[in-house]
Amino acid sequence: CVTPDGKHVVTSSGDKTARVWRLLDGAHVRTLKGHSWAVCSLCATPEGKYAVTGSSDNTARVWRLSDGAHLRTLKGHSGDVYTVCVTPDSQLLVTGSGDKTACVWRITDGARVRTLKGHNGVFAGVRSVCVTPDGKHLVTGSSDNTARVWRLSDGEHVRTLKGHSSKVYSVCVTPDGEHVVTGSKDRTARVQAFL
Repeated sequence: CVTPDGKHVVTSSGDKTARVWRLLDGAHVRTLKGHSWAVCSLCATPEGKYAVTGSSDNTARVWRLSDGAHLRTLKGHSGDVYTVCVTPDSQLLVTGSGDKTACVWRITDGARVRTLKGHNGVFAGVRSVCVTPDGKHLVTGSSDNTARVWRLSDGEHVRTLKGHSSKVYSVCVTPDGEHVVTGSKDRTARVQAFL
C-alpha cells in the first residue's frame, strides 16, 4: 500500500509484521509489531495518518504512521481477517474475514458499528472488500463465488453479483462508482454495473 502522500509504502508479511519503507530510496523506516500471526492485508487511511492491518490472528489493528504506535486492536471475528478497507472520509474501517462476515468499525474508538452477514456455504469467507468512492456502499467478494453490494449506512444487502465459477478474491469499484470489477480463482475478471 502506498501512502496518500506518495512518500512511503507499507507492506504486510507472514512474519507477523507490517513494515514502512521510504519509496524514494527503499529505506526501512519502521516495523509495526503486535499481531500473533501473519498479516494478510493492510491499507492506509485516505488522509495518511493511520495504517490498518488485518491478520490471521482474527484481529485488525490501527497504527499511527508517523511513529508506528499501535492505537487499538479490533476484535470480533472468529476467522482470519483477509482484507481491510477504509472509507473515503477516514471515519470507518471495514474488515472481511474467513468467518463469512464483514464488519464495520469506527476508527476513532474501535467500536464495531455492524456486522454484515449473507455469504453462504461451507467456504464462504469474505476475501476482499471495497468501499465506493462516495462512501455510501461497500462491496464484498467471497469464496462462495459471489460479490455482494451493501449499503454502508445501515448494512442493508442491496444486490448479489453472480457469474464466477470459483472464489472471488478481489473486488474494486471504478472511480465513477458505476461498475464493480471482480477477480476470481476461475481465472476471469468480470465488470458489472454497480446497481
